[in-house]
Amino acid sequence: MNNVSNRQLLIFFVTLTALMAGVLTVPFAAQAEEKNPFPVTPEFLDKQKGHDGTWPNDPAVPKLPPLPVTDDPGLDPDSFLTSHFTNTVYPPKVANPPPPLNGLVNSENPLKIDVFWSMRSPYSYLSMDRLLYLHSNYNVDLTIRFLMPIAVRSTKGGEGSAGGMFGISYKVPDLMWDTVRQGKFLGVPFRYANPDPVWQDLYPPHTEGYQYVHPPEKQPYIHWITRLGSYAEMQGKSVEFIHEISQIIWDGSVEHWPAHVKERFNRIDGLDYDKAIEYIQKNPEKVDQVWLDNADAMAHTGHGGVPLMVFQNEPFFGGDRFDQFVWRLKQSGLTKRVEPREPIVVKPLRWPAGI
Repeated sequence: MNNVSNRQLLIFFVTLTALMAGVLTVPFAAQAEEKNPFPVTPEFLDKQKGHDGTWPNDPAVPKLPPLPVTDDPGLDPDSFLTSHFTNTVYPPKVANPPPPLNGLVNSENPLKIDVFWSMRSPYSYLSMDRLLYLHSNYNVDLTIRFLMPIAVRSTKGGEGSAGGMFGISYKVPDLMWDTVRQGKFLGVPFRYANPDPVWQDLYPPHTEGYQYVHPPEKQPYIHWITRLGSYAEMQGKSVEFIHEISQIIWDGSVEHWPAHVKERFNRIDGLDYDKAIEYIQKNPEKVDQVWLDNADAMAHTGHGGVPLMVFQNEPFFGGDRFDQFVWRLKQSGLTKRVEPREPIVVKPLRWPAGI
C-alpha cells in the first residue's frame, strides 16, 4: 500500500491548523518558483473575445479528431424524477424510493454507484475528496462517468450561449464566489481553473457577449480532457483519473495545469498517456461513445447537473446532497472495508456522522 499523497497530508495539516486557529484559508498558492509556460491573463483573454477570437495552440494539447455532431439527449418520460413527480395535486406514477437492497454488503458484493462528472465543474471537484474516501474505505463499486460540460454538451448550432443554469444571469458570479467559500468550508484547496477547461467569455458579467461559448472546433481543452477521462473509464480507472487530474485543474497547486496532465496521467497504475492519445486518435468513435452513453444514462435519471451521484437510479445532485446519499447507502447495508484501497485519502473535514 502506497503512502498517503503529499497533497492529502497538506490538506490534513491545513485543516488541523484551521481548526486550531478558527480560520481556514484557501486556495493554496501555486509554487512561486514555477514559471507559467502559457499565462492566461486578463489582457490575453480580452484579445480572444467574441466570434473572431482564436486560442493559440497550446503545446501541451495533442491534435485530436473532431467531435461528432451531438445534441442534448432528450429526457426520459419514464425517468426516476418524472415517474416520482408529484405536486400533491397529481399523484406520482411511483410513490416510493427504490426498496433497500438485501444481503450482506462486502468487498465481493459492494453497493454499485455511478457519479456523473464534468471536468469543468468546480462542484464536481469539491465533492471529490468525500467520494474518494467513500471509495477507499467502504464496500462500494464507484464509477465516475464523464460528460461533456453543459456549456458544450451539444455541438448543434456550433457556438453561442451555454444552456442550463448558465443561462441564468446571476449563476456565474454566484458560482465564482460560492466555490471559494465552499472550498474553505470543506477544507479543500481550491482556485478557479486557469485556464478554464471551457473557453467561454465570462468577464465582465452582464455585458454584451457575456457567456459566449466558442465553437467546438476552437475549444482548446475540454474535448481532450474529457476524452482522456472516457479512456480511463474504459480501462476501469475513472476514480484514479479524477484523483490525479481533477485536483491539478482545481486545487491551485500548479501553474498551467495542461502542462502537468501527461505526468499525472502516467501516475495511474496501468495507464500510459502516449498510448491513450494514440488510441483516441485512432478510435475516436469508441471513446466518444463513452461520454455519449453517459449523457443518455444521466437522462434516464431525469437530471442534467453534476456532480450527480446515482444509486439504484435515484439521483442525488451536488455535494450538498452527499449526506443524504450516504444515508441512502446505509439503508442498503453500507459497510466499511477491512483495509482501505487506493487511492488513499485522509478523512474529509466534513464527513457524515455515524458511519
